[in-house]
Amino acid sequence: MRQCDSRLKLLRTAHELIYRQSYGSVGVDQICERSGVKKGSFYHFFRSKSDLTVAAYQHHWDQMRIQWEAIFSSSLAPLQKIDAYLDFVLEAQRERLEKYGRLLGCPFVSLGSELSTQNEQIRRMAQEICDHRCAYLARTLGDAMAAGQVAEADPEFLAYELHSYVMGLVQQAKIANDPRVLDRLKPGVYRMLRLQQSVPA
Repeated sequence: MRQCDSRLKLLRTAHELIYRQSYGSVGVDQICERSGVKKGSFYHFFRSKSDLTVAAYQHHWDQMRIQWEAIFSSSLAPLQKIDAYLDFVLEAQRERLEKYGRLLGCPFVSLGSELSTQNEQIRRMAQEICDHRCAYLARTLGDAMAAGQVAEADPEFLAYELHSYVMGLVQQAKIANDPRVLDRLKPGVYRMLRLQQSVPA
């Protein structure tokens, strides 16, 4: 097995195990066993489980950014981007429910919530990814305001407010393990933005 293959397997396995369970319940031995990578190789790539986790979640975000770039493409109107973003959130949770038999929430929010008071490296990574996502929303909201589609406000503040609502509802659905909680997602966002219940094509 090539070194790059071993590292990638560790990244993917660590993310999946920690996301499905929790950081505290997953050990290095379990990650190595599940990925088929020897423990010695693990320490060749990473100094600790914490270092692996940061790299694994950063890798996951790098993969997700391809989808985010498509969602927030310049070919879509601002409100279409918001609607596409909400559809993406809903579909991601439905896919995980079908695959794992339960809702898992947001990987970054779940990890950050678990470790924000214990591991500064992981807390900082989770916050940085939150900031990246809010930057997409802020640019889109700014464009919607310029087009007169959303009431004038601080687009960055509104982006964080919207993101907090969306992620809070996603985590509440995880706690309840009930996808019906997410039925409130679009109506709530539309109310925040003072929009009708459907976004114009």
